[in-house]
Amino acid sequence: MGVVIVSRPRRRHALSAGNGWAGAVLRAARGNRAMVLLSLVLLAGVALGSLYARNAGYGSLEQLDFLFAGNFKSRTTQPFLLVFSASFASSFCFILACFLCGLSIWGAFFIPAVVVFRGFGLGLTSGYLYAVYGGKGILYNLAVILPGAFVCCLSILMASLEGIRFSRMIASGKSRGEGKSSGIRGYFLRFGAALAVACAGALLDLVFSVCFGGLFSF
Repeated sequence: MGVVIVSRPRRRHALSAGNGWAGAVLRAARGNRAMVLLSLVLLAGVALGSLYARNAGYGSLEQLDFLFAGNFKSRTTQPFLLVFSASFASSFCFILACFLCGLSIWGAFFIPAVVVFRGFGLGLTSGYLYAVYGGKGILYNLAVILPGAFVCCLSILMASLEGIRFSRMIASGKSRGEGKSSGIRGYFLRFGAALAVACAGALLDLVFSVCFGGLFSF
């Protein structure tokens, strides 16, 4: 009497697909190590801001609103144009800081501090909402603040990466005679792209504030 061996192709296929997905993620991370490291720096700033929010009051958010656009109470009362402009102006300040640092040979050392500070502001707002309002604050953060903040932080990461790259290029003396793509013209173009992403993030911030901001009262 023969022995019948039953194979499990579906499970094998699922495992290979899972390994392929994980491998693709690892390859993407290895190919963008600088962006991954800057993202971790941003998350470290978010963690610091969340810890600081335990002892911070609402006055701290109001004082830093021009940098972080973290005054969540005013979102429901301000005109739409002010919500958009406040969000874009916040990102613009950090992108401008990365732009100016990128023009210096020492800028590569200061740009990570800019990223940490932006993460600190996001963590401060998120931590305060959770500490004071609990679940309601978490829902508001997820529905109103984080969607636009994610895109705005992405624009700042793009600007910081470009600023570090150009600062290192200046330090190595390669900023001249290397073509348009890597020269000052390319530098302006890539920061223009970062500003376009920041504008999209501010627009997304406005849309979510209009759609969901009225559902919460503080």
